[in-house]
This record gives sequence, C-alpha cells and structure tokens, in this order.
Amino acid sequence: MGRYKFVMRKNITYLVLFFCSALHSQQTITYHQNIFNKAGMNPAASGTEINREYNYTCGVNRQWIAFDQAPKSNFANFSITIRPPRSYHYWQNVGFYIDTDQHGFMSNNGIYVNYSIHLLLKKNLVASFGVYAGARKFLIQTGSFDSNDPVIQKSNFYTFTYPDIIPGIRVSNKKFFLGISARQISTNQLKDLQKHQIGSPSKLNTSLFMDYGRIFPLNDNFLLLPSITLNTALVGIPNADVNVMVYYANVMGFGLALRNASFISGIYQVRILKNLSVGLCYSYSLNNARVVAPNSYEIMMGMTPMGLSSKFLGKHSVARCPALEF
Repeated sequence: MGRYKFVMRKNITYLVLFFCSALHSQQTITYHQNIFNKAGMNPAASGTEINREYNYTCGVNRQWIAFDQAPKSNFANFSITIRPPRSYHYWQNVGFYIDTDQHGFMSNNGIYVNYSIHLLLKKNLVASFGVYAGARKFLIQTGSFDSNDPVIQKSNFYTFTYPDIIPGIRVSNKKFFLGISARQISTNQLKDLQKHQIGSPSKLNTSLFMDYGRIFPLNDNFLLLPSITLNTALVGIPNADVNVMVYYANVMGFGLALRNASFISGIYQVRILKNLSVGLCYSYSLNNARVVAPNSYEIMMGMTPMGLSSKFLGKHSVARCPALEF
C-alpha cells in the first residue's frame, strides 16, 4: 500500500509539472542570466556595440534535475555587424538564432534569422529596432508510447508554426538599457498552414518581454548592475526576474537573481579572453518542487556581456568620443 501511494504521488507530481510547463511553453523561453543572452530575448539587442564585428552566445538550462523529463532549454546565436565605411550614425546587424525547449513529453524547436538597425542619437544614446523571422516546431516525444496503439498511429504528434515574426525595440547607452519585444503575434494558433495540429485546437498567447537595467559605478574597480525583466502574456500574471550583479574590474561578476517566488539563483561570470566570457548559475527552488528536486543550473558562454565591458566605466573615467565609442 505504501509503495502504491508513493507511485501515485510521484505520477501526480509529474502531471502537475507537465501542465504547468505546457502553460509556460507559450511564453518566451527565459534564462536567469538574461543580460548575457540579451539578443535571445529581444532581436533589437543583437549587435548594439558598433565595434564588435562578430557576436556569438550559447547556453543551456537544466531545471529540477532530479526529475525524469525535467525542463531543458538550449540556445545559440551568431551575428555580424555591418558598419558603414564613413558614417557612425547608424549600423546594421544580421545573423541567426536557434533554441530548443523541452518540458516533459512536450518540446519545441525554433530557428530564426535576424536583422537589426541601430541609430546613434545625441549624448551617446542608441535607438535599436530588430526582428526575428523563422519557424517553430512543436512536438510530443513518442518514445514512451506504444507504437502499435491505433490511437497513436492515427494521431499527429508535431506541427510547424510559421512565419514566426518577433519584433523588438531597444534604447541603450553604456550605462543603461530598456527594451521590449513581442512573440506569437503572427502565429497564434498551434497548427501549420496545412491545418496539422497536436490534439484539440489550442492557441498560442501573444507575449511581451520587457527588460531594464542600469549601471552604477561604485568606484574605479566595482560596478553595480541591477536589472528587472518581465515576461507576460497579454492576459495573465507576469513572470518577473530581478537580478543584481556586481562586477570587478572587467574580470568577473557575481550576484543574485529572484524569479517570482519560484527560484533564487547565484550567478558567477568571468571573462577568460578579451571577448569571451563564461556565466554559471545555480538555482534553488523556493516552491514545493524543492522537496524532491531543488536544484537547477545554467551555463552560458559567448561575447562579453554588459558589465564585463572591455572599457571600464568607473567614477573617474575620462569622457570618450561618442563616434568612436559606438
């Protein structure tokens, strides 16, 4: 009897996590180190630094790692900055972005090309406009099902949503950033143009991603970078991440992140080469999942993120020419 109750409790837990994950999958895939993966959240953030010819980042997130079929997310992006030969008032950026997201038996994979244009305004202020264009595949993993079951043989377990258009705008300089992007504005039905769908008809809710952060120089060696990100459907409770990072002399950074009342995270980032950094994040569950699966982690690697800039902005730094800085 005790064994039966344990199995039932475990199965109920998996069902709850599955349905919660299915709801979350309709929102933007988020990471605790959103500043590191800024272009993944907002296409307008791709190529904001004019002096960086190449931009690249990749990362993985593993949530509740003690569970079978626990949430898994991966991403990679690469882009090239196109700078006019005799003008520093604007520049462009083109590239691609891919990601995967798996929750239980459900998963989805996206592939996009991106374009962004950045306009240099007065006082070092940059206005950025970007767009992702691509497709996303939603599917159910069938490995745990009986392939001889007539229901399985007659069911459709994947569908494509395209064209998936993700626009974004961003305003930034060397001390702050503010951005907003929208997802699932062109693909609000979970079915493709051939009317293929998984199960009964369902909708993909349009969601907004907003982020804001600001750098505060503490002295000539330390920077404080608090930020907040909001990921929300047009109708629903927003998913909020509050992040506070402290950076030391462009070499390393450490901080804490809080996501709603679900996770508290410790973050450590270190620059190992001029334009290559590694970010590590450990997250502890604050909700009931901590009883059986309290641990999650995240690893990112790529171009030096904001806060580990190659040119330190301390309290006594000398003003620089905006044409060369951007």
